[in-house]
Amino acid sequence: TISLSNTFSTDAKETRAHDKDMSNEVGLTLGYKVSDSVKLSLSTSYNKDLKGEREGKINDQSLSVSKSFEELNKFLSSSISSAVKIPLSERSRVSASLQTALRLSGSVTYDASEHLTNGLSFTYAPSISKNFHEYRVTTSGTANTEYVLSNSLSASYSITDSISAGLSASYSRNFDYTGHTQDIFGLNQSLTAALPQNLSLSVSHATGGDALAVNGRDSNIDLYDKDLSTYSLTISLSY
Repeated sequence: TISLSNTFSTDAKETRAHDKDMSNEVGLTLGYKVSDSVKLSLSTSYNKDLKGEREGKINDQSLSVSKSFEELNKFLSSSISSAVKIPLSERSRVSASLQTALRLSGSVTYDASEHLTNGLSFTYAPSISKNFHEYRVTTSGTANTEYVLSNSLSASYSITDSISAGLSASYSRNFDYTGHTQDIFGLNQSLTAALPQNLSLSVSHATGGDALAVNGRDSNIDLYDKDLSTYSLTISLSY
């Protein structure tokens, strides 16, 4: 399979703001079905800033293998995947001296169509990542992340045969090489429409950042934060 996507993203700041963030990203994913339950994927993307110097950057590539298991019952399904990161971006190769990264993740999906409402499902997905750097700090002096433990919970609801809505929340803990940690949260809401000719259109809102306040105890999680929010419009083609 081949999947192409184009995503326009912008924050909520005024267009004239000096720190306005606006970009366009083109993504390509190649998938190969080894068997009915095993699939190989190679993903890459190119991002271009639409403000400031309008610099274009290639992002890191990811090579992954995933396996889906037989349904535990008619309500539960599960899968597992592993991925290796190929550092191509200047930020990873030069600034962070990243050599590669390994990621192991799993997911369990509960189909709530019979118990709650038709078209509703929930997915829980934990993951662990290990980064390999040449140096423990970046060129700017900040600590590189060695390990990442992450958990995400998402809900999907099919409004019609062609329109679906999604909600997701994630919480990650980053560990640097000295054992210090940083907690990161992410929230996302999306609405996706399936179009003719294998096309789809999606609009989304995402927010995220440090999960804890400066004192390291109080929560810093907000459902909406204008300074952290990003709005995206994505059109995708799969064949």
